[in-house]
Amino acid sequence: MSQCVTPGAGPAMPDVGAGDAGRLREAVLAGPGAVLAQDEDQDTDEDQAWRVGAVGLLADGEVIAAALVRAGHVDARRRVLTGAVTVAVILGLCLFRRDNYDVVLGRMLAAIPGALAPGAAVPTGQALSTARGRLVGDPMREVFEQGAGPGELTLGSLLFGLLTTAFDGTVADLAATEEIAEQFATPSAGRYPQARMVTLIACGTRRVIAAAIDSIAVSEQTLVDQLTPALQPGTLNLADRNFFSMARWIACSATGAHLAWRVKNGVKSLPATIIATLPDGSTLVRLRESNSMLARRRAKAGDPTLPRLPDTIARLVEFLVTVTDTSGKTRTSRFRLLTTLVDHTAYPAQELAAAYAERWQAELAYFHLKATLRGSHTQLRGHTPKLARQELWGLLTVYNALVDLAIATAVDLGIDPDHISFTTVLTLTRAALTNQTPCPGCGHRPSQLNDPTQALTTAIANQPRNRTNRNRTSPRTTTQRHTERTRNVKYTITITTSTLPQAA
Repeated sequence: MSQCVTPGAGPAMPDVGAGDAGRLREAVLAGPGAVLAQDEDQDTDEDQAWRVGAVGLLADGEVIAAALVRAGHVDARRRVLTGAVTVAVILGLCLFRRDNYDVVLGRMLAAIPGALAPGAAVPTGQALSTARGRLVGDPMREVFEQGAGPGELTLGSLLFGLLTTAFDGTVADLAATEEIAEQFATPSAGRYPQARMVTLIACGTRRVIAAAIDSIAVSEQTLVDQLTPALQPGTLNLADRNFFSMARWIACSATGAHLAWRVKNGVKSLPATIIATLPDGSTLVRLRESNSMLARRRAKAGDPTLPRLPDTIARLVEFLVTVTDTSGKTRTSRFRLLTTLVDHTAYPAQELAAAYAERWQAELAYFHLKATLRGSHTQLRGHTPKLARQELWGLLTVYNALVDLAIATAVDLGIDPDHISFTTVLTLTRAALTNQTPCPGCGHRPSQLNDPTQALTTAIANQPRNRTNRNRTSPRTTTQRHTERTRNVKYTITITTSTLPQAA
């Protein structure tokens, strides 16, 4: 028996007989991570290495198989690019965004033990496009939703003992094809059709809990309404001022989740009057739907019989945020924060105002998803709406898989996940998947370990940490970037008197 030994790679794989090779190929055709049919007393560490593989870093084989079943996909015949293998390769396309189809295909098939028979040619990029088109239903969405959720609780996950989440939206450029343009609108001043994505994110880890995707012609408010069922009791949801409406507020608070949403500062933006001023400077307010609001809601719903929304009691914290840079230059902004946390002794106004800053974790999540993972100023690969949606759900799945690696590392180290560099996780994960080319003599792989996740988190833990003790601000608009730069600042929060009218 010949074996190939690679330093630091763990035990070499044994020779595989014809029967074993046949069972292995059957398992791979069934999908990555499929279990080989064998007796339990023959289940060795080497056998486990076949099952896990580095592809499991992105999505578990059982999750992929279940997603294909729910999507209604059945392979019509045996081929290299089965539905399960195609899903795994799509995830690879999302991980290796700068590489072409052929490169990613070779890399991902090498990472799936037995996916190619000895001496067989790697399918072409065109074959992959055809295989992607063969997928029935929306298995990429199913894969994402099976793995979605808040994940493991870590340092920084809770505020006031509540799991902190945030709603936010973003857009993504798609390929400029006629077929895509039929389903995805192009902004008036834009060059490419765009998809809109709204997500619910766990602030402490930046993991995506739920997502809704559609054309940019569909508003953020419409998409966030689809995510209302994802809110859960025992959580505190943060949202920017673009999301508030009285109907949405009532619907979201009815889930049992607590809310702390920013609302607009305009006189007519909040249908509320003050019923009490609390010792910490916050106020109890009564939300009451006006006649004009009711008329608009009826017109939008096409139902002139809709009843008026019930009066609702909430708490309002109004505050100023003063940003002072090292040169002494200051900028002050006014905020209104509406919350269901009405007990001012348990949830002081000053602490609530500071807690709202956690909503920016959603912005950081989008930065990592769009700039770090996808790449800035890039369009998705797919030239049809179906393929574009596959990639969007695939990007979310891969993003969550990378976040999970950061979480696992942080838990092992007993630190906040903010200390773990997302760029480092991405770089090392790409390296782990790349380092899968088997030895031509015996088929041994450099990283055949029983637990590739543990090997990867160990490597991540040995890298430098993020600096989290700095307060910095950066220009947000294109115009500001021409005249401003990232600088160190100090934030000062001052609770201020509400300008809302008193209740009659």
